Amino acid sequence: MSDVGIRVFRDAEELRPGEKISEILRAVKSSQIYIPIFSKDYASSKWCLRELTCMVQCTCQFSGKEILPIFYDVDPLDVKLQTELYKSSLLKHEEDLGFIEVKPWKEALTTVSRISGWHLKDKGQGTVIKDIIQNISQRIAIRKRDLPTNLVGIDDRIEAIKKLLDCNASDVRFLIIHGIGGIGKTTLAKAVFNQVSPLFEGRSFLSDIRESSPCGGIVKMQRKLAADILGFSLPETFDFEEGNKVIREGLPHKRVLLVLDDMDGYHQWMQLVNHCYFSGSGSRIIITTRDKSVFPMTKVEKSEEKILTRSTKFSLYEMKEMHFDHALLLFNKLAFNRDSTPCDLYDLSREAVALTGGLPFALEEIGSLLHTKSKLKWKSTLKRLKEVPLEKVQQKLKLSYDALGYEAQQIFLDIACFFVNKKITNAMYMWEACDLYPEYEIDVLINKSLIEVVGHDRIRMQDPLRNFGREIIRQENIGIPGNQSRLWLAVDIVQAKKGTNNVVALKLRRSRHNFTCKDFANLMNVRFLELDGGNFAGNFEDTLSELRWLYWRNCPLKLQANNFVLNHLVVLKLSGNITIQHWSGWIEIMVASNLKVLKIAGSKSLMKTPRFSELVSLERLVLKDFLNLAEIDHSICQLEQLTYLKIKWCLSLRELPEEIGCLTALRELILIQGFCVHYLPDSIGNITLLSRLVMEDTGVVKLPDTINGLGDLQYLCLAYCTSLNSLPDAVGELKSLTELDLTGTSIEKLPRSLCNLKDLKLRINK
Repeated sequence: MSDVGIRVFRDAEELRPGEKISEILRAVKSSQIYIPIFSKDYASSKWCLRELTCMVQCTCQFSGKEILPIFYDVDPLDVKLQTELYKSSLLKHEEDLGFIEVKPWKEALTTVSRISGWHLKDKGQGTVIKDIIQNISQRIAIRKRDLPTNLVGIDDRIEAIKKLLDCNASDVRFLIIHGIGGIGKTTLAKAVFNQVSPLFEGRSFLSDIRESSPCGGIVKMQRKLAADILGFSLPETFDFEEGNKVIREGLPHKRVLLVLDDMDGYHQWMQLVNHCYFSGSGSRIIITTRDKSVFPMTKVEKSEEKILTRSTKFSLYEMKEMHFDHALLLFNKLAFNRDSTPCDLYDLSREAVALTGGLPFALEEIGSLLHTKSKLKWKSTLKRLKEVPLEKVQQKLKLSYDALGYEAQQIFLDIACFFVNKKITNAMYMWEACDLYPEYEIDVLINKSLIEVVGHDRIRMQDPLRNFGREIIRQENIGIPGNQSRLWLAVDIVQAKKGTNNVVALKLRRSRHNFTCKDFANLMNVRFLELDGGNFAGNFEDTLSELRWLYWRNCPLKLQANNFVLNHLVVLKLSGNITIQHWSGWIEIMVASNLKVLKIAGSKSLMKTPRFSELVSLERLVLKDFLNLAEIDHSICQLEQLTYLKIKWCLSLRELPEEIGCLTALRELILIQGFCVHYLPDSIGNITLLSRLVMEDTGVVKLPDTINGLGDLQYLCLAYCTSLNSLPDAVGELKSLTELDLTGTSIEKLPRSLCNLKDLKLRINK
């Protein structure tokens, strides 16, 4: 090994007479690869057993260290203490030193006996020694990927990746690790590369591909790939096409591990990815990227499909933010050089970690920034970071933002300012009305890991991304908020008439102000407006003409504005004590628009809903928190485009009108906490497109037999309908039904017809 340049430590030669076992153990701890050579007399040496125990402890504590045993003139069974050869030596040690001292030695022997190694017993040594040297040389040569000193919470992720790779399988596998910049994709890929690369004939890690691609770096990367995997040096005169040909012809003959780090959709690199389909059996290609959509899960071009004679498997791994406890531990290591937080900085440390959103890059930057700083400096720094995020973190995230088109950027900024943890459905109507193509652009944002849609269609955005989006708005015009495109908590700007036509979205603080058309005279491009209290007064003709979204909390009893015509309004949400006597003023807003979404909540006076006949375009209707609402107007039947109807916390509602069966476009019908509703109308069976029916915590005592007409019904919830003690056989005729929730009902016996529903998931716990 010394002849091929490997630094070898041998205790017999490296230690001078008189030096202690502690010197040997120090050398063991500093080594990366351990090669214990088990001979017949090995177990008789206390020194050898102590060294072996130290080796096992080091491999358990530190990633990247490994033991490669050589069974010289013994069998693994001897080392496993299943024969007398080593067992008798251990018994003598126990007599001299005691059981406690010897127990770790036994455990170390049995642990190493299970590791695959080399067997020299009754074999020629020359061939085996060559194999050992070659194997060790490869392992030493590939330890090139430097990892951060402080790695926290990565072990489970490494195991998850290794499970997806399944390096023992013979197929070719692609694994795409995707996530936002700074979340740790490259670190994870490096850690996995270091662990599994010895299993492959060739391996290469190509870093920072996205940055190198536009600058001609792809040819340089080709040369590295050819040298790493094929052992071939591309001539300097070779261009991209010639290098591609060499790689394409060489890959099928080797089982390779290839990491393409930080890839985008640059077309030349995509050609290289296509060539990887033809790499040798058992090859693994790991790709890290900010945008998973640039890698369609399809085979290569038809002209080359005939070359693909084995299976190819794709897997996706989404890189999530760190768990808070892991993030806090990493922060402690960076800020304090220890695992625990000083008591006097405990709350501030948790505050700092919360600001990072579990983003490792942000943790590194903030931890380093606060290292050795005073408590006073901590407070001032954190206060500033809440308003102005770190520049380096901004630059990291800006790469993904800059790759977006105009429409996706506008939606991203809307979400960052107004829609984090809000339902996406209503916002989609607004974006569609603004020609921002949300059906397409939301997928773009998801693929770039800039947002998630979780749970019941709620938008999730990591805190660093939200802060980044808001900082973009702040940077539009620092010091002059009225010139920024989106304003939140901005009632002062409106009242001071400082708004400009740059503003497209406004969220105002609680106010009792009577807004006039002059307050909004310069805000002619506002498409999103949220208010809390106050009123509109006077003539509003040609004011807020671009408005698509109006959400008014604590809206007034009576609208004081006239000529308030919102021709483009698609979403209207009103919360306040609306009465039927003053409904006409609100209708003026609605009927002149192409209103798609209407939510009314919080009226204590309303006993019957107003007429809906004017709202011919309405698709979603929500009635919520009407304490005295007893009746829904029969005109609801005229809402022919209605797809979603939700009624919640209307405790006095007596029934759903029979006319509800006329809503043939309805997909979701939800009634929650309607304690006085005992029956569903027979006409319910006419809503043949209904896919979700929720009657939760209501007074329903019986379902109509006509329910069997709901051929598309997939989800039926009757949870906490405590008066319901049976189901009709008709439920078993709902062929599309896959979920039935009977939690908290009084049902003790189910109809036998449910056996017809083979895919049904039933919840019936009391």
